[in-house]
Amino acid sequence: MFRVGMIGAGLIAPRHISAVNAHPDTILTAVADLCEDRARAAAAPCGAAAYRDYLTLLDQEKPDIVIINLPHALHESCVAACAQRGIHILLEKPMSISYASCQRMISVCRANRVLLQIGHIQRYMPHNRAAKRLIESGRLGHLVMLCDHRTISYFVPSRPAWFFRQETAGGGIWLNYGAHSLDKLCYLTNSRIASVTGSCTYYAENADVDASAQVLARTENGISEAVTLCGYSVVPQDETMIYLTNGSLRLHTGRGLWLSQGGDYVPVEIDRDLLPFHAQWNDFIEGIRQGFILHCSGEYAADIIRHIESIWT
Repeated sequence: MFRVGMIGAGLIAPRHISAVNAHPDTILTAVADLCEDRARAAAAPCGAAAYRDYLTLLDQEKPDIVIINLPHALHESCVAACAQRGIHILLEKPMSISYASCQRMISVCRANRVLLQIGHIQRYMPHNRAAKRLIESGRLGHLVMLCDHRTISYFVPSRPAWFFRQETAGGGIWLNYGAHSLDKLCYLTNSRIASVTGSCTYYAENADVDASAQVLARTENGISEAVTLCGYSVVPQDETMIYLTNGSLRLHTGRGLWLSQGGDYVPVEIDRDLLPFHAQWNDFIEGIRQGFILHCSGEYAADIIRHIESIWT
């Protein structure tokens, strides 16, 4: 049985806790959060201990695995503390605020022989999996290009304030949602990113992070993707258009998948086998047993950060 500690009990924490609880070989033993009431609320249903300081959690509870859900700028120091104690790590995306920081995290994990998986979730979404199966079936011919379009009112009071500061978040919508766009591209094309070009804007009030991005990415196997992200006052939209030589797919991750072969779009039946965070956790535990990360290693996630960073410099 693997003992699991969670560091950070924010918005995404319940999905991770559900995955830990659903696995027969993992148990949540402790939660740490600067807001102690939030730590207690997350820990209590599992009978886990609650802490305000994650270093105290690490030293007193001695977990086998930690899940880290902290502001992006705090990822590196927390990963280092866990790695130096020999604890395997599932780290929420984006990996960090710079490629150099990612490289240091990889080095400390390698030196201490711990596994580091980054929580890029796109390959575990049922609609994305169905789209990938259709692409690889050959039924729709050769994959030509993708267009990923996402709009959301990013700067809202319900989003924690640290997201709006460069010092703590590292970047805005391009880092936070662009990481999803590039990860989805890598997954659907079974390739890494070769290059990106584009630009961001910075017109959000009371924030110093980017609020929109328009980017053209190209994979190592020659597929291009146009990415448009807008975080100003907009109607929410999340759509990936996938074009092939004999048809196209309209993908709304988490909502639906539709197929056209020249006529109207028709819905595609989705196999909803496992919840995405459960599937991700299962892979992580299997990777620990086998001694290597099955998907979304530190090296993979660092490469995404490298390309995200290139747009800012």
